[in-house]
Amino acid sequence: MRKTSLLCGASAVALATCPLLASADNARDWQNTPIDTNFVFGYWNLVNSNTPIDSSFPLDGLSVDANVYILRLARSFALGDRNAAFQLLIPYADVDVKLDNAVLLNGKKEDNGMGDITAVFASNIFGGPAVTKEEFATWQPETFLSYALYVTAPTGDYDKDQIINIGANRWVVKPELAFGTPFGPTWLEINAYASFYGDNDDYIGSNKLEQRPLGTLEAHYSYTINRALWVSLDGTYAKGGETKINGATQDNEQENKTLGASLGFMLSPNFGGLVAYADSYEPQRDSADTNTWTVRLQYVW
Repeated sequence: MRKTSLLCGASAVALATCPLLASADNARDWQNTPIDTNFVFGYWNLVNSNTPIDSSFPLDGLSVDANVYILRLARSFALGDRNAAFQLLIPYADVDVKLDNAVLLNGKKEDNGMGDITAVFASNIFGGPAVTKEEFATWQPETFLSYALYVTAPTGDYDKDQIINIGANRWVVKPELAFGTPFGPTWLEINAYASFYGDNDDYIGSNKLEQRPLGTLEAHYSYTINRALWVSLDGTYAKGGETKINGATQDNEQENKTLGASLGFMLSPNFGGLVAYADSYEPQRDSADTNTWTVRLQYVW
């Protein structure tokens, strides 16, 4: 079996931030890497959605076109005999919003600014031992299970008098489990996580927004073409996230399904990237209808 390249993934280094800025992990994000390794990722996401930047629930008549840029910094290290990592995700968004519901807003709104910063701690449970760069050269990939805790802070741009914001003005905590197993040149990866939302006490003025947890299950089935190239089929299912405004239930529980595909490549032992596309599948009422193109470049040393 081929050894995993540094550019195929970052063990315990997965992608997540506020809802529209990034909604899921990419294939091979959780595969093992050497300890004491630094990662710099740059993302460009081209997004069309009925979901605001600052929340994870859709709005009738909303159309959001966004260019979302994410700087992702990470470092792996040993935690006992397991691989672990810490990372920061720093997003910036350029957003064009249309709302055809006159009750909300007439016309068009453009905005740009910083999103909410996310800090992540993650570690392997089994199958991702702490190995040095020299040991990694001969280490064989194996079935793994890892965990992570994401904490998103309300650091982004927010104006309580605006309907649509880039910052969410609330905390989000997301625990995650990630499982993967190899079958020859293919990998099956399954991730499960739930987002727990703090309250926004300045929602469209001085209203109070509450939201129930949103649970998500995602799967990636990827195939290694050669040492420099792999492809993946991706799917995500999410349910929950019902909201309350000033204590009044909005009866808007979500059930979101997304299908997509991705291609990962490496141009050198230290430099590579990924191109991915994802689209909502049979979106229902009160569910997200989103399509996203993602281009990622990464450097590892």
